[in-house]
Amino acid sequence: MTMLRFGQRMTLCLAVPLSLALALATTLPPPAVAQEEVAAPMPRPVVTEIVSADPTRQRDFSGEIEAAHETELAFQTIGRMSELNVSPGDVVEKGAVLARLDRVSLQQDLDSAQAAVRSAQAQAEYARTSYSRARALSERDITTQEDVEAAKAGQDSANAQLLAAKASLAGAQEALSYATLIAPEAGVVLETPVEQGTVVSAGTTVVTLADQNDRDAVIDVPAEFIAVLPPDARFRLVGLENYEQAVEARLRLVEPVADDTTRGRTLRLTLDEAPSQFRLGSLVTATYIAGDKPLMTLPESALVDPDGAASVWRVTTEADGTRHVASVAVTLGYRIASRVIVTEGVGPGDEIVVRGAHSLEEGQAVGHRAVGESIE
Repeated sequence: MTMLRFGQRMTLCLAVPLSLALALATTLPPPAVAQEEVAAPMPRPVVTEIVSADPTRQRDFSGEIEAAHETELAFQTIGRMSELNVSPGDVVEKGAVLARLDRVSLQQDLDSAQAAVRSAQAQAEYARTSYSRARALSERDITTQEDVEAAKAGQDSANAQLLAAKASLAGAQEALSYATLIAPEAGVVLETPVEQGTVVSAGTTVVTLADQNDRDAVIDVPAEFIAVLPPDARFRLVGLENYEQAVEARLRLVEPVADDTTRGRTLRLTLDEAPSQFRLGSLVTATYIAGDKPLMTLPESALVDPDGAASVWRVTTEADGTRHVASVAVTLGYRIASRVIVTEGVGPGDEIVVRGAHSLEEGQAVGHRAVGESIE
């Protein structure tokens, strides 16, 4: 009896732990590894950009108002400048006397030339009389033919000397008239590089005169920007003194030589109408006015070229707020610095992935839009 009861107690003791283990097994959560296999993948973070219809509208270029035509005035003869009647910034009328040379020496040259002419006239008259006398004596066989020929040569030489003296006189008279520097047209004096009392040679610039009617806005732009400009490109000009009043200007000239330092190009824009605040030397800001056709650009980092055909990832947002990417083929145009013109494939307002594009797959989920280093 005693042995049987002991065996029964052992059976009951073994059954209680087994039932407890089964109860715990049914109530414990599944392992963590199983949870990871079931969970959905996290959306991939990317940086995107909204396509703009015309990014060049936001490109402003600083410049300066300059004269469309500048004239460098100089004396046509050598002499000492005795008068300088203008200074930089002066407004002069057509025919105004700008400067004069010392007329004393020029007058002396004129007097000397006049005296030389009178002397040559006397010599020519004497030679003519001598030739007439020699011919008369030769007809009466009083003199030889050689004497007649010598008299004829003397007359020809005297006439040539007279012509040379008259030419010198005309030159002296013209030089005296060149002693006065006159403004050929109305304008503004930009520069007077020569001071009064300086001896100047013919052709030395004395006054730089600018036409105040025709004015240009001169701006510097990147060399790549020239690729998107049509020949009749127009710009909107705003003066620094008055931001409210703006005028339009058209492209007149692209300087053929690039700047040695910036490698940029200089544009000269002609003002259709120039209000008073756009005076010479004033600073302006020029903004390119694009045409009706939109101009869209994207960074080079947005382009994906797996099979030789360029494409980009366009982000679409579903009704439930999830965001996915889809590959879109694009047609490219010129390059502008680190950006590329896109002519077909995307439109204004499209959201394009610009960073992380090379690690995406078709239909992959992406996170909220990130701009630069920030996430919206």
